[in-house]
Amino acid sequence: MAHRFSLAPRAFGSRHARALAGSLALLALALLLYHSLAGGTLLAPNVYDSYLLQAQNWLAGRAYIDGGENYPWLELAIYEGRYYLSFPPVPSVAALLPAALGLDLGNLWQALWALAALAGVYLCFWRAGHAPRACAFWALFATLSSNLFWLACSGGVWFQAQVLNFAFSVWGLFFWLQKRRGPAFLLLALAVGCRPFTALFALALWLPAALAAVKERRWGRLLAFTAPAAAVALALGWYNFIRFGSPLEFGHSWLPEFVRDGGQFTTENFWQNLWGVLRPVTLTPSLDLSFSTFNGFCLFVASPIFLLWAVDLARAAVKRDLARRDLLAPALALATLAGLCLHRTMGGWQFGARYTVDLIPLALWWYLTRPRRPFGGGALWLAGAGALFNFYGAVYMLSH
Repeated sequence: MAHRFSLAPRAFGSRHARALAGSLALLALALLLYHSLAGGTLLAPNVYDSYLLQAQNWLAGRAYIDGGENYPWLELAIYEGRYYLSFPPVPSVAALLPAALGLDLGNLWQALWALAALAGVYLCFWRAGHAPRACAFWALFATLSSNLFWLACSGGVWFQAQVLNFAFSVWGLFFWLQKRRGPAFLLLALAVGCRPFTALFALALWLPAALAAVKERRWGRLLAFTAPAAAVALALGWYNFIRFGSPLEFGHSWLPEFVRDGGQFTTENFWQNLWGVLRPVTLTPSLDLSFSTFNGFCLFVASPIFLLWAVDLARAAVKRDLARRDLLAPALALATLAGLCLHRTMGGWQFGARYTVDLIPLALWWYLTRPRRPFGGGALWLAGAGALFNFYGAVYMLSH
């Protein structure tokens, strides 16, 4: 009988410690090599770090960006004559420490969050009872071998939000596996404050716990694990309201391009954006790779974990080994992808399909709550190919 979801992990002994340290070292080495090829930029400030700029303004007592007209290369919202950060603000909360210390750690800060994300994935699989080899495989497959790697290479505003969303999501999942609901939902709420569509994932984890507490009339327990997340939601809504007069407006609607062109989410965008994340990578007659660097290309190539997930879903369906609960993660992934495809773009200039990185925690959740998968040569090949391809892409974008 296949082993289903377990919350009885092996002890985190020396073998796990070595496997985790080795996994972290591989990702750190890859990031160091990339920044060396980029000209030694790991410790360099990042001119696209809007979150640090916002944190500096907060420390000066301003909710707006003073002198925002001097940053035409940043996506700043203009509302009633003032300039504002146009993205959900939780990454600026994370940037308060370096801002207070007078540090501009843009690229290094991003690399550290990527390492934290890898550690979170590893510990999730440890918590579910996987062996060190399997934990290391999933941790590297989800980070070094996925499109997250390119995002981890730059501390720019667009990429920071996604890497922090990933880190908060997997650490929230780790505490959820431990049945520590308060920290879990707090971290997931912080993830929503990086990438709002993560609310679907957060709700999917919160709702069963809330219904169980209501059924048992455990109101104190319900309040205890809901209050931290609710406090984050209220803080985000209040911050939006004092800036834009609406608790749901983060500022993107007030970017000049959206004001001019009629909004950021429309049904007219759907099919074009869906094609953007499905379009193939091809070879030219001279065997040169050919792919789009605008609005993405095939997510299964950019992040091979999605290809493995699709294959395993198909296998499970053929074997009739899919319970109703096993369909929730793929359904949420499709719903999130559909919402993303309504956006005016799928992320603009990029290598891969960067918006789809937000879906990787859903794939991990599916594997964590399924029978432990004995991965073979095919999965290892995909992980190796993903690492090579994404490192190639990160370097490719330096000159393109």
